[in-house]
Amino acid sequence: MNEDFMWEAVERCDSKYDGLFFYAVKTTNIFCRPSCKSRTPDRKNVLFFKMSREAINHGFRPCKRCRPDLHELPDEREVVAGARDIIEKEYSSPITLEKLSKEVGMSKYYLQRTFKEKVGLTPNQYIARMRLTKSKELLKESSLSILQIAYEVGYRSSSHFNVMFRQHYGCSPTDYRKICHRENI
Repeated sequence: MNEDFMWEAVERCDSKYDGLFFYAVKTTNIFCRPSCKSRTPDRKNVLFFKMSREAINHGFRPCKRCRPDLHELPDEREVVAGARDIIEKEYSSPITLEKLSKEVGMSKYYLQRTFKEKVGLTPNQYIARMRLTKSKELLKESSLSILQIAYEVGYRSSSHFNVMFRQHYGCSPTDYRKICHRENI
């Protein structure tokens, strides 16, 4: 990749090139990702580096806005897969977007947007769906009470569980269990 091409990416703040190269500004001793929204520097004051470590070794400090030192941006599919794994393992625990974003190493806004693009649901909608799917299995296959199932899948009250279940499936958990038992007779 030649410097003219990299410079064009910097001028456009093009995130497609994040992680492929970094640029440093000689007058400020700061280096950034190509997508950084900081004011575009004069071309004559810019150096390019393939790795953030190279820029640091040359005495440049990471930008506080785009944080090029934290990590190279992972593939969006990896971020979403990591978030889904966490949700599928921990759906019965309180999971906040804040906690989830820290676990996968992304801002909560980036995670929310990317997750919705790839999965078609927000992380919170996905958590709710996991809880409801598991509760449906437990209603069908276990003798646990409705309250026990609500707690087991991560709801903190049976009334909230009942409301969510009814909204999603069109009947109460009790009615669903009765229907399942009738079908098994």
